[in-house]
Amino acid sequence: MILTCPDCSARFAVEAEKLGPDGRRVKCGKCGHVWFESTPVPDPEDQAEPVTPVTPLEPGEQSTIPVRNLPAIRQAQKARSARTGWMVSVVLLAAILAALWFGRAHFARAVPQMEAVYAAVGIAAFPLPGEGLRIDFDPKTEDGVLSLRGEIINISDGVRDVPGLEVVISDASQVTLKSWDFTSDVRRLGPGETVAFTTQTDNVPEGAANVSISFTNSGDNR
Repeated sequence: MILTCPDCSARFAVEAEKLGPDGRRVKCGKCGHVWFESTPVPDPEDQAEPVTPVTPLEPGEQSTIPVRNLPAIRQAQKARSARTGWMVSVVLLAAILAALWFGRAHFARAVPQMEAVYAAVGIAAFPLPGEGLRIDFDPKTEDGVLSLRGEIINISDGVRDVPGLEVVISDASQVTLKSWDFTSDVRRLGPGETVAFTTQTDNVPEGAANVSISFTNSGDNR
């Protein structure tokens, strides 16, 4: 009888009695594919066609033959490849977005047109004055003198210019009673660096209840 390999379509001749009454697993002599073949009624006309030998497997051999090219395995491999490709794409996109965000000042300096691109999506290409900086201070009053001692800390991962600072004294209703400007001794800080400052006034307004220090809008952080 003539068998056709379902994997490579090669045709083989085999004696029907070797398949047994219930059929058995056979191996393609050309590509090595293994499949189960039942015992059909042999067709005498197929005996004249060129054939390649096929080897019926003994029961003890079946467990040692690797099964390959199964549709379910191919589909699982394609699914894993698709998931891997998707994960790689997400990681690459995240890395690109992070570089565009954290390196926006660098890109805008290197390519001036990038500043307009960032502005079009509502992002400042260059850090605003004071962005990435934190002010910590401790107010003390003694003999009518208000002293403010503190430090400016660069909490960002890049170099930041230190803009001017403004002190505002207000009452309990947040109405400004007095204000003045001052600058720190260091005008540029690297990542994690700090600079100490001291400022004071001997004219504390009556009704003063709050004091704050903030960065002014003057200066350019480019």
